[in-house]
Amino acid sequence: MTELQERLDIAIEQLRGQMVALGTEHGFLHPEVQQCSRELDQLLLQYYAIQRKQ
Repeated sequence: MTELQERLDIAIEQLRGQMVALGTEHGFLHPEVQQCSRELDQLLLQYYAIQRKQ
């Protein structure tokens, strides 16, 4: 695993935890939760793009 993958992995797990916490507090359709979800999607796309190149 490269350094970039490790950093993305950490960021993904942190954002996932944040999204779940916000969803539990506000409901999963809340705008903040939806924003976290979009950000998480972007990180996951970056992570998988790196995986494909290897």
